[in-house]
Amino acid sequence: MAGYRLTVCLPGGARDRLVEAVGEAMAPFEIGGPRPYSDDLWIWDHWWITGGADDGGYPIRPGHEADPRIVHDQPLRDGTRRPSRPGWCTGGPRGLLALGEPQQRAAELAGIAWDRWHEMAAEHPPGRPWEEFAPASALAPETAHDLRVDAEARHAGWERYLAQPPAPAFREWLAGLPDHLDTGFFGNVLRREDDPLGRVGGYGREEFLAFGADRAVAHGNVLTLDGWWCEQGYDPVHGACDDQDACPHTPPYAQRPGAGEAHLAGLPDDTLLVYVRCHV
Repeated sequence: MAGYRLTVCLPGGARDRLVEAVGEAMAPFEIGGPRPYSDDLWIWDHWWITGGADDGGYPIRPGHEADPRIVHDQPLRDGTRRPSRPGWCTGGPRGLLALGEPQQRAAELAGIAWDRWHEMAAEHPPGRPWEEFAPASALAPETAHDLRVDAEARHAGWERYLAQPPAPAFREWLAGLPDHLDTGFFGNVLRREDDPLGRVGGYGREEFLAFGADRAVAHGNVLTLDGWWCEQGYDPVHGACDDQDACPHTPPYAQRPGAGEAHLAGLPDDTLLVYVRCHV
């Protein structure tokens, strides 16, 4: 079992009964629900409307932050309300949300980081690859993935590898970037990156921009208006049909990278999008 993030699509008129409407949309996929057991349809056992207060949700189009139709995190069980990050929310009418902006901002930040790395790297001799620091056991096929073998030697070699300039200075530069740049990519990838020699320097610029956009706050998992559970990378599941093999209905879109985000962007402006986390 694990956490899972999903955009639930609802008719615009559902705003006044939001929690109930999300529950109705999610109901066909409940583990232990009223329908017979199904590997395809039994997906979640708990869900919550949340995202704007942490590292999920959606950016709001400028000028619409105070619109009463904007959705924020569902109160916690003790009644505590967590405020959304500035400029972000947990849902609202599609026309008020800046869909695609996190990916664009992440790509821009990736370009800044890639350029800065190469500016710094130009001032030093080329970095040596990890293989020159690794003990033989870390490279041998039979022991490469067993971190218990020669653990101390691996750690010492890794520390020497990471100490090569300009990696320490680059990590310090990353740490000094302001928090407001966060796009998911920044907080979850760049700031945690201890190996810029391989993870930044090892990419071409356009490749690294694509890498950044792909790891931004994403909305690839979608529960559509007509009840399709579309998980990125998997075949869609239709909540209206008990037997998916016999389902006569056509999925709303073909699964490919970016398909979920493209589907959301094409919905009517008044369609409610709600960011839900569930336990699957």
